Amino acid sequence: MNTPLHTIFSWFQSGDFPTEAQFKATFSSFYHKDYPIPMESIEGFEDLSQFVSKNTFEGHITDSGAHSGYLALLNAANLTQTDVKSWKTKLGIGNAGTVDADNQSGNVYTKTQTNSFIDELKESDSDLALEIANIRKVLLSNDLSLDELQEIVDFIKKSRTDIEALKAVSLEETKEDKVKLLLDYSWLNSPKNQQEFNQKIYDEVLSIAQTPTSAVVQITESTVFPNPVETENVIIQARDSVTGKKINIDDYATNQTIEINMLGEIINPINILILKVKP
Repeated sequence: MNTPLHTIFSWFQSGDFPTEAQFKATFSSFYHKDYPIPMESIEGFEDLSQFVSKNTFEGHITDSGAHSGYLALLNAANLTQTDVKSWKTKLGIGNAGTVDADNQSGNVYTKTQTNSFIDELKESDSDLALEIANIRKVLLSNDLSLDELQEIVDFIKKSRTDIEALKAVSLEETKEDKVKLLLDYSWLNSPKNQQEFNQKIYDEVLSIAQTPTSAVVQITESTVFPNPVETENVIIQARDSVTGKKINIDDYATNQTIEINMLGEIINPINILILKVKP
């Protein structure tokens, strides 16, 4: 029974005496908390087909693939490459750096990789500094024992006057051509007398003085070029002309030529340092 409110209000106006039936009709017009409200009495619940059961709803809540057709999953497993590109564009991270992970290669070096490169450069610089120090030691030496290449050159320059005097003696027609040599000078192609001896010594010393002791040749690929120091007794090093990093090569030198074979990819031109050494 449902009595309209305006009727109930009329029963309880000042001076009225509600009857038992009116009191019963009044309280019967409301739902008591001890009794459930029928579904059909709740507005909007007339068509129960639009509602799901509690189990179905809770299952939807826990379904990790729910709405995966148009919403991104927590693990992004349903995103295509086009979706990823669109997200990056929207977030302004199209040029974001990535590092190596699993089977995918990143586009930037990790801190560990960078530190490794720096350590390699430091080691290379240390090796180069040591080599430069050794070369400077040779160049600055003035020990007349002539046990270093530069000392030989210094001695030749210092003794230039004496060398020219030897040449003059060999050109003059003197009786020294009658003087026989007592020792074995087979390494000079066996000179027969003092005059021939002087000539051969002059030519040998002049050759040493005029032959360069070092050279730098720049290459861009495996190649063969004339030997600028004219001896196979050389030390050959290869370094990147831009970074200064030492490059692995296979080299072969004769008195006439030097052959360089690159063992890896060439990015920048390569400087080939050739140092003449004592046999």
